[in-house]
Amino acid sequence: MSTQEQSRDLEYIQIQTLLKNSPAVILASVFSALMLTAIYWNQHPHAYLLTWLGALLLVNSVRGFFAWKFLQENKPQENILLWWRMFSLPSLISVAIWGLGAYIFYIPNGGQYQAVGIIVPLALAAGSLVFLSIVHWLFISSFLLITLPLLLRVFLVGDFVNIIIGVLIAVYIIIFMIFGHNMNRMLTESLRLRFENLELVKRLTKEKESAELANVAKSKFLAAASHDLRQPLHALSLLSSALCDRIKYPEVKHIVDKIMLAVSALENLFNALLDISKLDSGVLKPNITSFRLRDIFDKIENDYRPEADRKGLEFIVDSCRDAIVYSDDILLERVIRNFVSNALRYTDKGTVRLFCEPVNDKIKIIVEDTGIGIQDNNLQTIFDEYVQIGNPERDREKGLGLGLAIVARISHLLDHPVHVKSAEGKGSVFSIAVSLGRQQDIPVPESYVARTPGMELENLNVLIIDDERSNLDALDALLRGWKCKVISAESGEEACEKIRAQGIKPDCILTDYRLRNNKTGLDAIRDIAGVTGEDVPAVLITGDVAIKKLHEEGADAYHLMHKPVQPARLRALLKHIHQQKLREEMEAQDG
Repeated sequence: MSTQEQSRDLEYIQIQTLLKNSPAVILASVFSALMLTAIYWNQHPHAYLLTWLGALLLVNSVRGFFAWKFLQENKPQENILLWWRMFSLPSLISVAIWGLGAYIFYIPNGGQYQAVGIIVPLALAAGSLVFLSIVHWLFISSFLLITLPLLLRVFLVGDFVNIIIGVLIAVYIIIFMIFGHNMNRMLTESLRLRFENLELVKRLTKEKESAELANVAKSKFLAAASHDLRQPLHALSLLSSALCDRIKYPEVKHIVDKIMLAVSALENLFNALLDISKLDSGVLKPNITSFRLRDIFDKIENDYRPEADRKGLEFIVDSCRDAIVYSDDILLERVIRNFVSNALRYTDKGTVRLFCEPVNDKIKIIVEDTGIGIQDNNLQTIFDEYVQIGNPERDREKGLGLGLAIVARISHLLDHPVHVKSAEGKGSVFSIAVSLGRQQDIPVPESYVARTPGMELENLNVLIIDDERSNLDALDALLRGWKCKVISAESGEEACEKIRAQGIKPDCILTDYRLRNNKTGLDAIRDIAGVTGEDVPAVLITGDVAIKKLHEEGADAYHLMHKPVQPARLRALLKHIHQQKLREEMEAQDG
């Protein structure tokens, strides 16, 4: 805000304050004039008194009219100078009439009449300190126009008593002038601070809006860039896995294993960044249900027991006595896995313990270790991105430094407080507090089809659709290595044509979400269902961050996998689909 604009706004606030307070000022002036007229009715000529009273009533009527018009005006700020004149002129005339009355109606040595003639004008002058001090020149003018005529009249009498009274009035005037100056300075400074605060709020609001727009742009960029960057990584992951299945020479297989480790590290980085992006952008919505905590504990023990045994650590997992919690099982498992993974990574000897304990109406899940511990000055930074304790060389085998950053975001999303206690050289304790659930609220489990690890994928007809030729070829090579029968197409239309030409109904569809000509994998799945006459199990493969959009378009009806797809997860899913197919065939034969 420029200095000129600030001055104009200050003037507007001043005139607005004065005119809003003017009804009380006018009422006090009129009431005092009526009372003074009644008191002096028998002391002065009636014509003088009525003329003085009529002039005062007329001027105050004009002041009241201007105040009413100002408050009724839609945009009075545009004519601020005019309003200044319309207010200040009758105000000065009003106090001048009061000053004239104080001079004319003063009764020297008149006892109570003399006292009234002094007290009433000085009281009105004191009132101007409250109502007019916001405008310094108007207060000074009004105060002097009332008090100086009275002071002059008292000194003109000339006797000792009136001179003493005049001196007291002069002191009174000086004191109130100082008060008025100080109050004006205080009020003006408070108004300037107010304008500065308003300007600061406007700037902060603009910066906040800019930051929000930048965040939206960042999310859009990440959605597009992550999709494009995942394409070659997706193909690399599939090709390296297909190559590993075909390598027979140990020295070459060793090189391929290194390639797969590098690809795996890159996948972990992408997935961690994707998780943080989803949590920051708000597209990830938790699915809160009641479930048994033991289910998560059993999976974590099964997955991390080999690593603990390899390092010679005692890995203790408590059963938690069938505790039931109310949370998002997937997100909560992610938090606990991160705690356990870090505990095993930073513990070289001793114990890692996963257990829980009830606290009021919650249950606290705790991971305790005897590892290297954390310095007190690092406890506040470990939840920041890319912060790792005891890994100055940035060894990627020790993680990426994103795990606890994701934990902090999940904790905020689920409203599950996370606490950490640690002593350097003695170990750490990480915990998260979760609300208790109820037995009756646990969802009925769906029928589970046992997976046979050794089951082959022979005779499984898989239709793959991807408009990126490199991805299509990589997926084709991987699936043929698993003994699948593969039909490949670059669009839904081409897939439908091949189904009609070959007369083969696919057992499963693997399709990229984004296809050419603004088509999606969902469109391709629906077209194929129209050709085959029935729904076909399908897997949507995507590199998009906007998961909410996929759900809105109906992706929940199918399996969803994010690029780069891990071949082991894809193979497990295809085995599950294959087993369902075989079971349906057996049921059809029995029927």
